[in-house]
Amino acid sequence: MPFQIRLLVMASGERLPLLCDAAGQPLDAPLLYTLTELRARGLSTATIRHAAHAIKVLLQTLDQQNIVLELRLMRGEFVQLHEIDLVVREAAQAADSRSADLERNICSTSAATRLHYMHAYLRWLGYRYLLRLEPQGTRYLELRDRIDKACKALRARAPSVGVRSDIDERQGLDEAALERVVNASTGSNEVRLWCRAHAEQRNRLILRWLIELGVRRGELLGVRVSDIDFQQNQVLIARRADDPDDPRPTQPLTKTKARILPLSDDLAAATHDYVMGERLRQRGSGRHGFLFVSGGSGAPLSIAGLSRVFAEMRRSDPALPAELTPHVLRHTWNDSFSLQMEKLAVDPETEKRMRSMLMGWSMTSDTASTYTKRFVRKAASQAMTAMQEVLKFKGSTR
Repeated sequence: MPFQIRLLVMASGERLPLLCDAAGQPLDAPLLYTLTELRARGLSTATIRHAAHAIKVLLQTLDQQNIVLELRLMRGEFVQLHEIDLVVREAAQAADSRSADLERNICSTSAATRLHYMHAYLRWLGYRYLLRLEPQGTRYLELRDRIDKACKALRARAPSVGVRSDIDERQGLDEAALERVVNASTGSNEVRLWCRAHAEQRNRLILRWLIELGVRRGELLGVRVSDIDFQQNQVLIARRADDPDDPRPTQPLTKTKARILPLSDDLAAATHDYVMGERLRQRGSGRHGFLFVSGGSGAPLSIAGLSRVFAEMRRSDPALPAELTPHVLRHTWNDSFSLQMEKLAVDPETEKRMRSMLMGWSMTSDTASTYTKRFVRKAASQAMTAMQEVLKFKGSTR
């Protein structure tokens, strides 16, 4: 691969993804673009990484055609339409086709986003070169026309992104699937998912935190032992972007507002047992304060490590849901919360505010509604069935 993305971790803790050549040296134009157009706008590390990957795909596609954009611009040329078609086709491909588990074609939303970043970079690069030319000169006008046509063609070929269907939307687990996962978290299932004592205690606790608190994976992995108040049985979900004390190159982040969540007596006790038990036995765990650690090394558990935990669970117990992920458990928590609110006869507006507070959303945010669709759809289906029974025509024939 002629290009690679490397993560620069600064002394301040800031993570900066950089597009580099095969030797690991940052490429001049993408570096300048990252610093002046992305980092200067205060974009998140994840957003900058997505942009860098899109530019990487763009440059690799052009490199395969022996195209160097800077040389083209010096000759008064730019990307041609048939080359735009190649870029668009490559943008619709998965990042790593070597994996047997990864589909080759990515969704249209991801492809459209990737093309958006490519368009922004191409336009920036082209107009940056135009600044060197005499305005309104023949060479200036011809090159600007070529740049505009190429960028327009790229935007026109981006896939349209429609409104996501509620039917296809990712939902929480149903009751049977949730029961299977709960059994795995309590150790009452017949399948032994983990052989090592630390993995067993840690992973069961991870499942309980996700099921009972509904936190995101980044929030879960960002919790420190000092964030937990075992006297009051509560935990602080804090925002610590660009934390210099976090040794993980890809830092798990809290996307929503900081908040304090209650812990049940049983969950607090299980967490305390892990802190004073298996976590303490992992060498290196005393060098940092993060709650969940890797087995053996004691380093903070990474996002990739958490993904492996769920992959191993699904592989070890085929009866577990194939869609089991941390985020699906967040949806599941919201489904359970909706059911509890119905039992308590809480009015919709109060429920929305309570959900937003617990999830870390703004009180004016409509995000809460996205997690209630499945529950509302089920209630609506039941109401319609009941109405059909009431309106059933007497003496009707089949």
